[in-house]
Amino acid sequence: MIRLADPTDRPGRAREFRCTVHGLCFENRYLLLEAIHAGDPLVLRREPDNAIGADAIQVQTASTQTIGYVPRTISTWLAPLMDSGHEAVASVVKVRSDCPFYERLIIEVLIDPR
Repeated sequence: MIRLADPTDRPGRAREFRCTVHGLCFENRYLLLEAIHAGDPLVLRREPDNAIGADAIQVQTASTQTIGYVPRTISTWLAPLMDSGHEAVASVVKVRSDCPFYERLIIEVLIDPR
């Protein structure tokens, strides 16, 4: 098994990054994009009982409606950080249309914001 490097263990410790949100096409979640805008806060919630993978991290609106999930390539190292007590907060960077669902929402994540 290939283990992805944890960016927070690297020199300079990456504490913020941007990513897309996956799963918008399920349950018509993409319709929630009409009500969110750049700068809006989002909630990242661990979902260890997820049938797809125990490292799942939900992306929710401020009112806790599930929009989708952090991509697995990120959740594999971010989930253990969150489980060990590190705080991860997110906000909307950009909402796009006329592109594949998995590219429509771009978020920024801050780890242990100060």
